[in-house]
Amino acid sequence: MTEHCAGDITIRPYDAEQHAERVKAIVGEIWHGGDDALMEQKYGIIGGRPWGDWMADSVLPYIESEGARSFVAEREGEIVGFCSYVIDEGRSRGTVGYNGVARDHQGQGIGSMMLDFVMERIRAEGMQYAAVIVADNEAHAAARRNYEKHGFETIM
Repeated sequence: MTEHCAGDITIRPYDAEQHAERVKAIVGEIWHGGDDALMEQKYGIIGGRPWGDWMADSVLPYIESEGARSFVAEREGEIVGFCSYVIDEGRSRGTVGYNGVARDHQGQGIGSMMLDFVMERIRAEGMQYAAVIVADNEAHAAARRNYEKHGFETIM
């Protein structure tokens, strides 16, 4: 799979050399509701590095791992989002992985488009089930609404 185009958005495979810094920047600007960010808000910088660096240390190895299928969304040459998933053939399940849309491109349907793309890929790989893990706080409300719109149900 080389790329997928929808309107002015192109979804293409993630390449660490070309995309890691932009993905790291997106992570830093959008994920203020995770545990690292909340702890930093309460206690200040922990471990000598801002929370976004710690979060990127989690996100980048995941999307660059051998089993992850990872992609970026591009508009007019600019990376505006990223998405990923993993496949568990033994359980016939695809799991939506880390994903996000740059703050100044949110509310334009890009997150929904990326989730449509990921779900199409999961189905194309023959999976019967799909899962996603998302925090149950206000900072993740938009993500939960997007998942619910795509048929995901809360199970725990």
